[in-house]
Amino acid sequence: MRVLHTCALLAVMSTVAYPALSQSTSTSAADPATASVDYQSLKEGLANQNKSLSGEVLSERSIVKRNEDLLKEAMKLDVANKKLLAEKQKLNEQNANLEKQRAALAASAASQSDAPSIGSK
Repeated sequence: MRVLHTCALLAVMSTVAYPALSQSTSTSAADPATASVDYQSLKEGLANQNKSLSGEVLSERSIVKRNEDLLKEAMKLDVANKKLLAEKQKLNEQNANLEKQRAALAASAASQSDAPSIGSK
C-alpha cells in the first residue's frame, strides 16, 4: 500500500513539478510574478497531497488498530473454543463409559433373570 502511495506521489510530482520548473526557468528571467504563481500552485498542490496522504495514514492506522483488537479477540475466542472442545471430548468419553456400564448391568440383570433359581423346582 505504501509503495502505491509513493508511486502515485512520484507520478503527480513528475507531472506537476517538471512543467512548473520548466516554466519557471523560462519565465523567471522574463517575468518573476509568473514564476511565483507556478511556485505557489506547486506549493498548494503539495500541501493538498500532504493533507490527503495524512488523512489516509490516519485512517490506515485506525484500521490497523482495529485489526489488532480483532486479532486479540479472535485469539481469546480460539482459546475458549479449545477448552470447550476438550470438555466436550471428556464428556463424550464419560458418556461412552457410562453406556458400557449400563450395557454390562443390563447384561448381568438379563443373565440373572434367565438363570433358573434353585428353589423354584
